[in-house]
Amino acid sequence: MDEKIAFAKPSGQHSILELLWHMITWKEFTISRLRPNAANDLNYFELNDWRQLDHTDKSLLKKGLERFHQLHKELVELTWQQKDDILFKRVEERNYDFRKLLLGVIDHDIYHLGQIAYVTKLLATSCGKEDSVIQ
Repeated sequence: MDEKIAFAKPSGQHSILELLWHMITWKEFTISRLRPNAANDLNYFELNDWRQLDHTDKSLLKKGLERFHQLHKELVELTWQQKDDILFKRVEERNYDFRKLLLGVIDHDIYHLGQIAYVTKLLATSCGKEDSVIQ
């Protein structure tokens, strides 16, 4: 991914970097709820939801992509370890069950990955990089 595009804030909106770390936060939340005795409460995740990122720290993109892939793999593995009845159990600190949480994190990623694809294409086209692809 082109760093210039990932760190851009078109019209003052969220950068791709911010969207990436936002998705990371809610993957971390989901994983924390699938594990008993979660270390972080809901307040922790809400405070980190749209965390302030230093857009001059170019290492945040690589770290974020690595973390996202790591968490995705961890979430899939953790989900496979669960018994089916977990789908009907209520999520701690929430008023819904794990079925809704798991479907929600999938929908959440799809939504924001669509935003990232759109912004990438839009910015790549305006920068003359029409063949840019998200990796």
